[in-house]
Amino acid sequence: MILVVVGLQGSGKTTVARLLRDRGYIVIELGDIWRELVKKAGIPMEDTKATREFTMQLREKEGKDIYARYAVERIPTPAKKVVIMGVRSTYEMDYIKGHIKDVKVLALEAPLQARFERMRDRGKPEDPKTMEEFMWLEARNNQGFMADKKEAEHGLLVLVKNADYTIHNTGKMEKLGEELDKALSKIPGLME
Repeated sequence: MILVVVGLQGSGKTTVARLLRDRGYIVIELGDIWRELVKKAGIPMEDTKATREFTMQLREKEGKDIYARYAVERIPTPAKKVVIMGVRSTYEMDYIKGHIKDVKVLALEAPLQARFERMRDRGKPEDPKTMEEFMWLEARNNQGFMADKKEAEHGLLVLVKNADYTIHNTGKMEKLGEELDKALSKIPGLME
C-alpha cells in the first residue's frame, strides 16, 4: 500500500513528511522532483511566477501526470511504508492509482491565514513573500495549474475534498503528530 498526502501550500506537508520519516516511512516528495527540474531548467527558485509557468508548460509538453511518473519510478522494490507527498491534480492521482495496487489518500487542511504565515516564515526560495503572491498561488491551485480554467475539476481542491482521511492542521506540531498517528492507525494495511 502507498499513502498519498495532499494539501494546499502551507497546510503542513513538509512537517508531515518529516514526521513520517521519523516513523520509518520512505517519503517521495513531488516538490523535490519539481525543484530538481526547475534547477535543471535554470529558473531562479525565488521567481514564483516563472517557476509556476515552467510547471504549466512542462505539464502541457510532457503530460499532466509528469511528476507522478517520476514519483512512481522512485518507489523502491519491495515497497514498504512508502508515502508520496504533494500530488496536485487528479491526473497525477490517476497515474499513481493506475500503477499502484492499493492507494490511500490523506489530506491536510489549514486556514488560509495560517498557511500564508507558515509559508512566509519557513523561507523556501519559491514561497510567496506577500499576500498578493500567495493569493496568486491559491488561484493557480483552484484551477489545477493548467492554462485552461476548466481544469479546476482536476485540481488539488478535488483531491483534498475526496481524500480517504483528513487532518485539520490548526495547532502546534505536537498536536499534528498526534493527529497523524491517529490517521495512520485508521488506515488498514499501512503499518504492515
